[in-house]
This record gives sequence, C-alpha cells and structure tokens, in this order.
Amino acid sequence: MKLDLTLPAAETATGAVAQPLAPLSAKGADLIARTLVDIGVDTVFCYPGGANLEMLDALSRVSITLVRTEHEQGSVFGAQGYARATGKLGVCLATSGPGATNLVTGIADAASDSVPILAITGNVATHWLGKNAFQEVDIVAITKPVTKLARQVREARDIPAAVREAAACALAGRPGPVLLDFPKDIQQARPQQPTDKRSTSAVPAGMSDETAQRIAALLAQSERPVLYAGGGVIASGTSAQLVALAEALDCPVALTMMGLGAVPDDHRLLLGPLGMHGAYAANVAVNEADLVLALGVRFDDRVIGDPASFARHAKIVHIDVDAAEIGKNKPVTLGVHADLRDAFAGLLAHAKRRDVPSWHAYLRERRDAHPLRAPQAAGEASVGKDASVLTGVDVIAALAALLPPEAVVTTGVGQHQMWAMQHLRLREPRTFLSSAGFGTMGFGLPAAIGAKVALPDVPVIDIDGDGSLNMSVNELSTCRRYGLGVKVLVINNQWLGMVRQWQDMIYARNRVASSLVDPNVPDGADDGRPYPDFVTIAAGYGVAGARVTRAEELPAALARMLADPSEPYLLDVLVAREDDVYPMIPAGKTYRDVVFGPGQAAGPIAAGAF
Repeated sequence: MKLDLTLPAAETATGAVAQPLAPLSAKGADLIARTLVDIGVDTVFCYPGGANLEMLDALSRVSITLVRTEHEQGSVFGAQGYARATGKLGVCLATSGPGATNLVTGIADAASDSVPILAITGNVATHWLGKNAFQEVDIVAITKPVTKLARQVREARDIPAAVREAAACALAGRPGPVLLDFPKDIQQARPQQPTDKRSTSAVPAGMSDETAQRIAALLAQSERPVLYAGGGVIASGTSAQLVALAEALDCPVALTMMGLGAVPDDHRLLLGPLGMHGAYAANVAVNEADLVLALGVRFDDRVIGDPASFARHAKIVHIDVDAAEIGKNKPVTLGVHADLRDAFAGLLAHAKRRDVPSWHAYLRERRDAHPLRAPQAAGEASVGKDASVLTGVDVIAALAALLPPEAVVTTGVGQHQMWAMQHLRLREPRTFLSSAGFGTMGFGLPAAIGAKVALPDVPVIDIDGDGSLNMSVNELSTCRRYGLGVKVLVINNQWLGMVRQWQDMIYARNRVASSLVDPNVPDGADDGRPYPDFVTIAAGYGVAGARVTRAEELPAALARMLADPSEPYLLDVLVAREDDVYPMIPAGKTYRDVVFGPGQAAGPIAAGAF
C-alpha cells in the first residue's frame, strides 16, 4: 500500500525496507524520516509540492506508508481519522503556502476535539523567509492559536529533538495538534552533530486520596447524582473505568457526542447523549441533578445552553486533564486537575452504592415519555405519510442493525450527523468519529480513509450528507487508489439541511443559499435524479455505487454496500426533503424549552421538576 511518489501514478513500490541512515551524512529530511520511524509513526497522509519533496523522498526510503490524498484538507482529516480510531499520533505532510494553509481548518478541528496530530509543512529556504517569496507563508504564526505547539526549525541539528518534542506534546495531557515547519534548505542540510535535547511537558496534578474521599462524601449525600462524561474518557482509554464507576455507584450516565461509545448503548444506566439534539432524559438528569460529576468534558455551549441555567441547583465536580477548562464556562463546586486514569483509581477506591430508586424512576418516566428513538416503521416521519418515503432516521436505524460492535462510523456535519448521534448503537469507544466542537463539513470521508488505513480489517462507514460530502467527494480517488474499502452512505435531501431547518425556525423560512437542487431544472421537470449525481461521480473515480429512492429498496442496498469489506462503495439514499432533527433545544435556551417536533414545545413533564 506504499505509494512511491517519484514514480508515475500507476506504479507503486511495495515491500520497502527501511535504510540505515548515517547520522553524520544524513540530510535534514532524512533525520525527519528516521525520527518519525523511531517514535513509532507508520503512516503519513500527504500531498506533494516543491517545498516538501525532500521530505517525501526521505520518507519513501523508510518503513512508513505514504497515503496521498486529493487535497491537503483530506490529509489532515485522514490523520485525524487515524488518530481518533487508534489513540495514536496521526501525521500529515503538506508543502508551503497554499498547501500549509489548506491544513489550518483540520488543525483547528483537531484542537477543538483534542485529537493528537502532527502537521509537518515545508517552507521556502531560510534566506527567502519574510520576502514574500513564491508560496511563502508564516504558517507558525497562523496556527499558534490552534495548536499546542507550533515551531519552525531553523537548524538541521535540532530536527530529532524537535520531532520528538512535538510528538510528545501532541499526546501528553489533553491531546491536540502540533505543527513543525521546515524550510527547504534545512531539509537539505547535513548537520555534523544532530542533537536530541528536549524540554519536558508539564504533568497534571494527580487526584489525592483526600480529594477522592471528598468526592465520595458528596456522592453519599446526593439524592439525584449523574455522571456527565465526554471525550476525555475516550482519549484517556478509561471507558471501562467509567462503566465500573457507574455500576459501583448505581448512577445514571449522560454522554457528550465526543464521549459516545464510552458506555455501551444498551447499558441500563446510560441515558444517552445530551445537548441541543440529545436525549430528553439525559438533559433532564444533568439539569435537575443535585450533584454532577463531570469527567473529561468542557461544558460546551451546545451541551449546556444558557450557562446560568444549566444544572443551577447542583453541586458540580469537574475532573479534567486541562486545568484551563475547569470553571471556564461554568463555575464548579470542586475542580480537580488530573488525568482520568489516576482519577478513576481514586474514585473507584471509595465508590459506594447510593440507592436512589425514586431518581431512577423519575428519569425512566422522562425517557419513556420522550424516547430518543421512537418506534416507527420505515418511512413514518414528521413529513409525509407515504410509507415508501425514507427519512434519515430510517436509513441510520437500518444501518445500525447491520453493523458489528467494532465497526467505525465517521460523519460529515449537519442533520445526518445528529441523526447518527441519536440512532446508532454504539457499544465500543473510538467507533464514532465526528467533528464535534468545530463542526467541519467535509470531515467524514477523509476521516474514514484515515480510520480504514489504521484498521484495515474493521468495517468503516462514512455517514454523510449531500452538502457535506460535496466538500470532499474527491477523496473517493484515494479510496480507489489504495484499495480502501470505505463505505459512503449519503443521506441526500437536496438541502444544506441543518441550515434550512434553522432558517425555517428562526428566519421565517427565508431559505437563503441552502438549496442544493439544480437551479437550471424547473420544479417538477427533472427525472428524479439528485444534483449532483454522486453515483456518476463515484463511477468517474472508479468506485462502485447505487441509489435508493424508496424504502423497500433499502435493505438489499445496504446488504450490497456491506458485502465486500475491501471494496470502496457509495450508496446515495434519497430521503424526505424537509424532515427535521428533533428533539431540539433552541440556541441559548434551556432544556425546558425543548422542541419535540414540528410546532411542538416542551409539555407538562418538561415544566415539572424532581
């Protein structure tokens, strides 16, 4: 699967063997390649250009797989998919100027969702820096606000230390992106004495036994406790400990979108996802609790809504590896700066079951009154009565019934993302990869590519929207080029669906710039094909595909899509044009303002309190 970028595109070099590099004769680019191998990097997602060819040449001669995407943003999202699926460092490589700036959105996305990636860029030679040379940009200055570390290496001898320090920084504490920029003459230089002096990252304070006992005392006094857990649980590999703590305390759990999969979907204590489009019972639990134990979360605005109203009667204990997050968006009773791996050990050592049957019964009533997954036959939706018409929920629910627990699902951003969050049956961590904090359209397909490269024997499915996929559909070429069996399931409603939903709810149905239909085809005059024609586009990239327009066609079409795990495949499913995502808490509102469906608002249950 190793592509030799010095050969014509149709030719590949396989079975490449790492070549020993003599320290005193190696060029800077060779030092970069060798150090990446030394720290365990096995894959680099890349796009070539004049300022990074030295590095590509060196990487082609070591035991690293090069995956060339069709756009630099595909490279950075590929690195993210690799990192999110495995917990290991993802690496991407771009050239200078536009190549470097094309990475910025993906880097910012990784910062928002705490994903460990190393972005490497080439730049013009040092004597041209600051002179507006061809394809020169100060990528370090641009990315400093959205990285844990951004550095330009000006001495070839500093390369080994710089690469090791950057990789360690990306993975340490709260994971996140780092960037190293290498001017071309530094890549070509041959240092006589490479150095490897590194600074060390700060280690978060642990949780003392005294603090663990204090938390245990607060839990013992609580009548309405809830665990509010997020991406920090996934990043720290402590999903099993979270489940163990919930069971030891007999305490309900609400998960953020970044935390999905940390608790198996069918666990009796799981209330589901919380937030703007989350489960009603989960939102009730955190807002009416008297104690919220927040684990690896950041109190995001899409979760808490109005900060002053969120959990306003609760004592809040917040444990996080990033001290800056504690108390940032919501004042807390007790903040603990600690790695969750250490924190769970202390919590479990003092955990005692708290019998609160009335609290569990109250939450069950809320869940039963407004279930996130209302039973419905295919085609039964809030719009239309034709049983043959599919909804996004229908499609995702049908897919969920077919996927094994280890399957990895990525998403684009939009309505389909929310439906996937609500209706997939996630049973294992690192199986739901989505752009949560940054909400980057176009994320799904390249992230799926990264996950499939990392986990070639695991089914990987990109659930995408027609608008979101249109931003990265060119990466089907990468699937074809490397024989990656990524499945793309398009929930196609011919709108920027979430934009259209907000325009309908807030802007009196003034649907500005949100329609995706072909403007040159009058209404009612088309032949039923959507615009663009993704099946034809996929065929142009050499990827098989099919289209579904009616509910009765869906089971066989999904089975065909999943039949060959090694085959890239696109399934374009036309769904109800104007179906909306519910429940929905309007921006800035509280869980009492939840809307359950068209023209509906919170009922008497929402107005009550425990």
